[in-house]
Amino acid sequence: MKRYILLPLLAIAFTTQAQDTYMNERLTNSSGEVIGTARYVGMGGALGALGADMSVISWNPAGIGLYRKHDVAFTFGGTWGKSSIVEENRGKGTIDQAGFVFNIRTGNETCPYLNLAFNYQKKLNYNHNFYADNNNLYGLSQMDQVAELTDWDQGWQENLAGMALENGYFSTGKNANGEEYHYNRYSSSANEYTHHSEGSLKAIDLNMSTNIKNRAFIGLTIGVDNMHYSSWTYYREYDMDGYAKYDLNNDYRITGTGVNVKLGTIVRPFENKPFRFAFVVETPTWFRLTNSTLFDLSRGDHYGGTRIDPWESYLKFNLRSPWKVRTGIGSTVGSVLAWDIDYEFAAYAGTHLGYPNDDSWDGAGNIKDVAMNQFTRDILRGTHTLRAGIEVNATKSLAFRVGYNLSTSAYEKNIGFDQYNLNSATMDYATSTNYMRLGNTNILTLGMGYHYKKFYVDLAYKIRNQKGDFYAFDTSFAQGDTQFTADNPELKDLTIDPVGVDLTRQTITCTLGFKF
Repeated sequence: MKRYILLPLLAIAFTTQAQDTYMNERLTNSSGEVIGTARYVGMGGALGALGADMSVISWNPAGIGLYRKHDVAFTFGGTWGKSSIVEENRGKGTIDQAGFVFNIRTGNETCPYLNLAFNYQKKLNYNHNFYADNNNLYGLSQMDQVAELTDWDQGWQENLAGMALENGYFSTGKNANGEEYHYNRYSSSANEYTHHSEGSLKAIDLNMSTNIKNRAFIGLTIGVDNMHYSSWTYYREYDMDGYAKYDLNNDYRITGTGVNVKLGTIVRPFENKPFRFAFVVETPTWFRLTNSTLFDLSRGDHYGGTRIDPWESYLKFNLRSPWKVRTGIGSTVGSVLAWDIDYEFAAYAGTHLGYPNDDSWDGAGNIKDVAMNQFTRDILRGTHTLRAGIEVNATKSLAFRVGYNLSTSAYEKNIGFDQYNLNSATMDYATSTNYMRLGNTNILTLGMGYHYKKFYVDLAYKIRNQKGDFYAFDTSFAQGDTQFTADNPELKDLTIDPVGVDLTRQTITCTLGFKF
């Protein structure tokens, strides 16, 4: 059965089944990633002012304007990572880039070159695997939070709460004051959580760029992004005697496309000096996406061992990523050394969620999720990304590179996770309750390149480090004077500690190219 609904409330990154603030930020935040040609990766992506590399098309379109020859490049590699509590190295091959630059000599003294370029490039990898087991739930349960999401007067509900209610996962009764309660009465001691996700955000960029008397370079890139994300998550909870109470499985997919525009410049302010600076503006990416979720519950053997047939949820939605501005400086020292420092600000508080208006004549209308968009403005902030790279030519044919990236977290500090009071339809359709707050991203890269006549080969190694705090469910229902704490005073103000998750990932990249 297909159900047209909004999706879960509490979620983040690659850990959830939801179309809320957390998920949207992680699906579109490419600021903390460097993927492209091996030269670009080896420089830590810091080529915004130096240019003359295929992958700079996505960072500063003006960088293509520095080409003086045609160029064809293809990039491939592999990635693997250690994740979370259990050390797990899972390698995966990847094709990261393929493109060409077509150089046209105009014969015009003012604009001597016009360059046209096409490039396919990954912007984000969604490949992650981790475990996040918590042995200290102190008697709290995920089902307590699910009960909080339940509208007891609504009847049939097409979400996790509806599935749990229909199949007897909640107990009802009267407290000492004769008031009815609707909470899970199986106090929990521990849980297990397993996550696997894969897919990527890919871009096809079309570029036109030129220069003005070899002093100023201007470029325009039109990008078409393709998103394909899939994940499988498994959650198990244990009662106080150590018996498995139930399992929850979620199988989640997002697919769709988006469009953006980037306009960039590079200027050499001093005629006889190689120093240059860059400035770039990137519009939001306007996505039209579709997601679907299959989820099911099954009781542990101690509780009957029954499994519920999977339910399906389905949603079309529109997503607008933030505006981005970039600047950078760079220079060369003879033919021996080149350096570049780039900076980006991305206004993630401006991320916008909406839904197609099927009642409009062309289906192109947009219904804003006002509450979720306000929540986005409250908990997200602008991210700051710093990139730095150095290239040293050891010989005429051999070069070595090193790069570093720092990208700050998009989340406000000390912000709570209680979203129950949002006047958003997403709260009615939760299929999972987990969320994760991710920290800053640090990337270190090393690279080398060799060229022989018209051919070149580049290699790069990248280690990307990011950590986060994972929660299987939110415990705001047990904080302060709530109906839950009135019915369960022994659980008042209890919280569960987060599980630390390490999303460190390593990548080896190789580019084969031909300039002519």
